[in-house]
Amino acid sequence: MLRKLGLASSSVALASLAALALPGAPAVVSSTPSAVPMVVVGPVIKSASTSPPSASSCKTAYGIACYGPAQMAAEYNYGPAYGAGYNGTGQTIVIFDSYGSPTIRADLKHFDSAYHLPAPPAFNIYHPEGNVVLNYNNLPSPANFNSKQLATEVGWAYETTLDVEYAHAMAPGATIDLVTVPVSETQGVQGLQNLEKAQAWALANLHANIWSNSWATTEQSFDSSTVIKQLNQLYAQAAAKGVSIFFAAGDSGVANTNKQGATYPYPTVNYPASSPSVIAVGGTQIGSEPTTIASHVTEQVWNDGYGAGGGGYSTVFPETSYQVKASIPDRTGMRGLPDVSYNAAVISAVLIYESFDPVYGAGWVPIGGTSAATPQWAAVDAVAQSALGSQGYLAPKLYKIYRTPSLYSKAFYNVTSGNNSFDGITGYSATTGWSAAAGLGTPNVSDLITALGSLH
Repeated sequence: MLRKLGLASSSVALASLAALALPGAPAVVSSTPSAVPMVVVGPVIKSASTSPPSASSCKTAYGIACYGPAQMAAEYNYGPAYGAGYNGTGQTIVIFDSYGSPTIRADLKHFDSAYHLPAPPAFNIYHPEGNVVLNYNNLPSPANFNSKQLATEVGWAYETTLDVEYAHAMAPGATIDLVTVPVSETQGVQGLQNLEKAQAWALANLHANIWSNSWATTEQSFDSSTVIKQLNQLYAQAAAKGVSIFFAAGDSGVANTNKQGATYPYPTVNYPASSPSVIAVGGTQIGSEPTTIASHVTEQVWNDGYGAGGGGYSTVFPETSYQVKASIPDRTGMRGLPDVSYNAAVISAVLIYESFDPVYGAGWVPIGGTSAATPQWAAVDAVAQSALGSQGYLAPKLYKIYRTPSLYSKAFYNVTSGNNSFDGITGYSATTGWSAAAGLGTPNVSDLITALGSLH
């Protein structure tokens, strides 16, 4: 049995940090929307060996599948690209998180060893907004783990671990740059500005054109659309410089909250995912949650009761020119999201390794959310650029592929079933072609590279 713990279904970072109702589930103590990232966390699975649990053992013990990098590579057809030597070599993925994790270097080494992955060419950590101080590092005992702040910091450590391990796993030849800030993003009130300052620093100093982000705020929670448009100037500048910025679209479908934690009584989307200068990443779930994946398994929109993929239409930004050209279904004339999707479900979770948890200690953890989808889409971009060279801001090219049916049918797995209605708020249904539940669909990575290479 799975259940949500403590938090409202959507928070400042788009979704609650939830845990499986099983021994070893990470503690969550906050009862109001706080700054927790977009992850859905399962039990810490102890293992006598370094090997991660199998999907079949997870299904037997917990009723969900849990997958590793090889299964994701099979699901999305990375194999031919890897076989041709395209694995992200020469590229850099920049990941932005609050706080980070005190054990991320050691945890990535353990993860790589267990999955027989090479270390990244470089793994750099930057603190442009000041050094991070973690309050849970020196707890006298786990019993002292009883504050919202501690839970927030631990939540971001799970987010950081997921981001780093899966960006690297799917693009093992790419350099990983982790940029952290010492405060948490909280409904646009604080933290978001720090993260944008850190991004401005990265734009000026890191010279990398692939960014991954898994945080945001409901558009309606800002004081005005003017504030959002001012914040968005950074992303417009980055896109103009050829940076593809991937943002998680959210983990509670169309049901998002205000600053007090109440769900808006109508469909909403989140910023920065709603920016016309970023690539919004939605969520899917893998069909029958097979215990092995040898090739693509049909997906539907993520909506497994514990979360749902974000999507809908902005109330701030008009429809982008490339969406207009693609004739996406949109009666509002506003920016539609997500642009793309990827496995994000709890019932088809991916496994991370962590050793920072102050209560349950080290172990393998099944984890879901559009936070799982976003760094993997950043990795797709890195793999493509290792094959084709710089692709610049990727979104217009993805929609150009969509406008050519012969390319689209090979480059994407069209998600045609499911919806992102959630928490009593009616959302959008998947359909043939683009939808506000699954965007263009999920990537057939090797064929997507071929399609990108054919564009003029």
